[in-house]
Order: sequence, then C-alpha cells, then structure tokens
Amino acid sequence: MAMTNKGFFVIVGGDGKKGGNWADELVAWHGRGNSTFQSYLGPGGHTLIPWRACMMRKRLPLQKGKRRPVLLPLLLGICCFGVLWIQGRTYYGETMALEHRLAGMQLPVLYGVPYSTPTPATPAPTVGTDIDKGVSEGIRVELLTISETPAVDLTGDAPKILIYHTHTTESYFKTADQDYEESSDWRTENNEYNIVAVGERLAKILRETYGISVIHDITDHEPPKLATSYSRSVKTMEKYKEEYPSITMFIDVHRDAYGNDPKEPADYVIIDGKEVARLMFVVGTGEGATGTGYEQMPDFASNYALAKAITESLAAVDPGLVRNIRVKSGRYNQHISNQCLLVEVGHNANTLEQALNAVDYLAAAIAEAAGLEKGGTDAAPSLFAP
Repeated sequence: MAMTNKGFFVIVGGDGKKGGNWADELVAWHGRGNSTFQSYLGPGGHTLIPWRACMMRKRLPLQKGKRRPVLLPLLLGICCFGVLWIQGRTYYGETMALEHRLAGMQLPVLYGVPYSTPTPATPAPTVGTDIDKGVSEGIRVELLTISETPAVDLTGDAPKILIYHTHTTESYFKTADQDYEESSDWRTENNEYNIVAVGERLAKILRETYGISVIHDITDHEPPKLATSYSRSVKTMEKYKEEYPSITMFIDVHRDAYGNDPKEPADYVIIDGKEVARLMFVVGTGEGATGTGYEQMPDFASNYALAKAITESLAAVDPGLVRNIRVKSGRYNQHISNQCLLVEVGHNANTLEQALNAVDYLAAAIAEAAGLEKGGTDAAPSLFAP
C-alpha cells in the first residue's frame, strides 16, 4: 500500500501481464461502468487500486476455481505502514510526514509529493515597500530585482556624511520635560526641541562611536515658503559637495506626520526597556507628479538598495522598529549622490526622547552598511538625562 496525491492505493502488478489475477478482474469490473473508484497506472507498470475498492462489499465475478485474495493485500498493507512508522521514529523523528517517509523508502509509485526545506529557527526579517500610484510599472518591476548594496566607504579623516534638514523646524509631542514654544502647528524654531536635535545626536554618535567624519548643517530651509524648501536644501547639498568632494552620503532627517491632533504618544516600540520611535526611509524615483521627470534624475536603484540594507539591519534588532520603505515619484534632491537617504525619525505623536532613542539604532545600522564597528565611546550621552 502507498499514498499518492490521489489518496491511498494498493500496489499490484508490474510485469504488465494480464490473465485473470484479482487486480485485472477489479480493473475490468471498473471498465464495465462501475466507475465509483478509478485505478491508475503507476511508474514501472504497477497498477494502483484505491484501497477502498478492495474493501467493497460488492463481490467481483471470479473465474472458476479462483479464490478472492483480499486478506493478503490487507496484511501486507498493515505491515508496510508498521515499517514506515518504525522507520520514521528511528530516523526522522515524530514530525516527519508520512509521504516523506514513503519517499525515503524510494517507492517507485510515489509522485507529486511536495518536498519542503526546513524553516530556519529565526527567519530573516522581511523588508516591505510601499509604492505610490505615480511610480511607473517599469520601476515597480525593477525594484523587485534590486539586491546588491552599493559600496559604502565612510573611513578617513575627510568628511564623508552630510546631515541636513529640508524641513528644519519639525517638532515632536510635548511633554512636561520637553516643552517648547511653537512657531506653527507641530513646529518650533528652538533647535533643542525640533528635528535639528535629532540630527545633532545622529552626527554625534557617528563621530564618537564609529569614528565617521560628519558635517551637520542646521540651515533653516523653510522660509519663505514651506512648499519650496527642497529648492533651497539642494543648494546646501551642492555647496558642501563642491567644498568637500569626499562627501558620499547625504542624509535628510525628517519627522513624519501622524495626525493633526494626537492626544498622547503613540506608535513606538519598547527595546531594552526604552520607548523608541519607529523609522522609515523615503526613496524618490524622480518621475515627478506628471510622470515627465526631472532633467537630472536620481539613481533611485542605488538609493533604494542602501535604504533597504539599513532597513534590514534595523528590522533585525526589532521588526517593529522600522516601517516599510516608501517609494514615491518625487526626487527629494536624491540626484546629488547615489547614497542619498531621506529618513523619517518618528512622527508628531512621538516624543523627542523616543526619537533620540531611535537614532542610536539608526547610527549603528548606517555604520554596519559601511562595515564599521564601534571605535569610540560606547554611546553618545542623551540630551535629556533622566
């Protein structure tokens, strides 16, 4: 007896001969319109008869002087399953599926048995991507093939990273210890409480912990109009790139928007007993809102690969630490280099302290992308000591 993807069968025959054995009679009986059960021809000429057909109460016509050999196949089937059970316990353990035990015995009648590789105890984190409607189908397909991370070299004394803020006054949820005067809704020009404080902490950790030469620019790019901030921040990027050709990585640090009026801190993770804001990278394809694109297009594939590598490192710490990478049709000044990052460090329903805690992990992931380990102090001091 054996099991296939069509059920349990009794194995009979194999020499292709006919001449009155009980299997031939059963098959012939089926052929006379009794199609309740269907027989199959297996590899090697074996005939496969559904076991229930062998147990049918309706008696088959026998040739004169022949005896009905039903007991023997049943006994053989029971013995076969007994051997399989013992073999499975001895070699494969309790969890080995029956069909795999059959396959292990190399029975020739088995086909269609699915083989599966063992699931690793700790599967690698999966990085998701949210793609805006304005992104073309061609780029959507290309994103599926991006796997290689660009070579990242952050060693040497010359500046390697520029940290800046296109939206400089973005601020966080107020608390008793982190209160500030708003310049507008969820914004403050006080750099101790806005996104500049987050960028300063990132620069400090990269310098002191990983020995990376970093420039942190705190130019306010929002005036005179928030909607045109990118036209001013690109000038800052171009200025530093001309002055320091050694800069290869440009990081635009933002705070995302959770809602217009959150009532309490929300959407954070607990890591090592600390509340940590979640992180998200935005990658621009440069196609533009109308799909016509810009004259200078970003290397979105390289930027995406870098963001993906850093996101995977963060997800390995805690899957909840990062949100899906956001791919949009804008450019976001990511044409300046093939290592441009736009990172949202939390949102306005996070506290500044939660955002600062997230920066520790962000810095470590950036250093990991460059193959660097801690080389300075173990950690940068918190701007808000308990």
